[in-house]
Amino acid sequence: MDLLTQLPSFETHAKLLIAASEASIARIESQIKDLERLRDRERGIVVRLRAAITPVHKLPAELLVEIFRYHSDRFPPTVKTLAITTPRLWTSIPHIAITKTRTDAYVAGLKEWVDRSAPLPIQVCLSCQLGADATAVLGVLLTAAHRWSRATFDLPSLSVLSRVPPDALKHLQNLQLHSQDKNYGTMVAFSLAYNLHTLDLDTRRTSRLRMPWSNLEELEMTADTPQECLDSLLQCTNIVSAQFCMPAWADLPDHSKIKLTTLGRLETLDIMITRDSVYLTRDSVFLTPFFVCLALPALKRLSLGLVDKLGWSSVEFTQFQLRSPNIDYLNISYSNIDSEDLMAILRHAPSLLELHLTSCGYTFDDLIVEALCSSPQGPVPLVPRLHTLEVNGCENLPEDTLDALITSRWWTDEQLLAFPSPPKVSRWLYIAIDRDGDSDTSPEFETKLVEYRAQGLRVEVS
Repeated sequence: MDLLTQLPSFETHAKLLIAASEASIARIESQIKDLERLRDRERGIVVRLRAAITPVHKLPAELLVEIFRYHSDRFPPTVKTLAITTPRLWTSIPHIAITKTRTDAYVAGLKEWVDRSAPLPIQVCLSCQLGADATAVLGVLLTAAHRWSRATFDLPSLSVLSRVPPDALKHLQNLQLHSQDKNYGTMVAFSLAYNLHTLDLDTRRTSRLRMPWSNLEELEMTADTPQECLDSLLQCTNIVSAQFCMPAWADLPDHSKIKLTTLGRLETLDIMITRDSVYLTRDSVFLTPFFVCLALPALKRLSLGLVDKLGWSSVEFTQFQLRSPNIDYLNISYSNIDSEDLMAILRHAPSLLELHLTSCGYTFDDLIVEALCSSPQGPVPLVPRLHTLEVNGCENLPEDTLDALITSRWWTDEQLLAFPSPPKVSRWLYIAIDRDGDSDTSPEFETKLVEYRAQGLRVEVS
């Protein structure tokens, strides 16, 4: 009879363990995919860098022509013909970096390369130093503009791109534009690139650019003002990921007349505040106006790289959180917001799984630790779903305080089965706290950390 009485409780705990394990597996698989993408990106960088430093790049084009002419009789005609007539072998056009005006021979060789890639899509990458003439090279690339699938331009002036024929960029999917010039000329073609989904802009007066904003899924932007970034984002009705590098507002703008905009697909938002000349002359700068007119119901990951003179409005940010209740990853760095501000953020983050704080001074203190601690008899603490905590550069918290934080949200599988009721909070998966100060971790506390690790908890305290 006792066994039958205990069976439902056991099944409940078993289901909790199964759900927790499945969630852990999903997170691990997601991390593996992220690491694989990072590995492939780094491999690509290595390949491009090795290619860039190969001795062949130091040879004049005329000498290369002579070398190929000298060895041409060693290859069977069928092999040479096959290579020349196979477009797939010519779609990878090397990055063109112009430090001085290219010779006619170089331009002719580039044209032949581009012609041989037809009719397949191609990727083009052109950078030009100030004072060099890229007109001829760009002219060759423009002959195949209708085949661009990915285009990267780092130019002294983007006005030269006004030569792109209207309605030519039907296949363009990824675009990067970098320039510090304010003169764009009449750039119509990019606004008609209706298949463009990824855009990277590091330009001046970005708001003057004509782009198919509503088609974009990924946006990365460096701009002179935060308003330019906000105005661009508000047009991106299908955006999934957005990253901005911008200054903060020098004064609080009046956004009372701006209507609330819901971006229903935006999942990742990354904002990095820069220290511009205005920052140096002001006592405070402001970021929260960025969030006043935004509702992001699908937002999962929010990263904020802030500055120490930031004037923070908890009221405005809380209202934004109420409109964006599904944030499960929060990263705040280089901030002077105090623990009361952080408390307000955590109080309105019911879905939070991961919290990362870097160089945030005294943001993470005893007040935050106490609010995070869970007890069986007490109320549900802040962010009950939190399983990952990483704090780099907090005040020198006592070891018993940190131990209480770890213990309150940690238990083994065996302990979970013995609980009379399900825990109010998620179990820690990873906790790393780097304290400011010169004191080392005591031997007693280090022994406890070793015990935690032996039980399966990833924990680091220094």
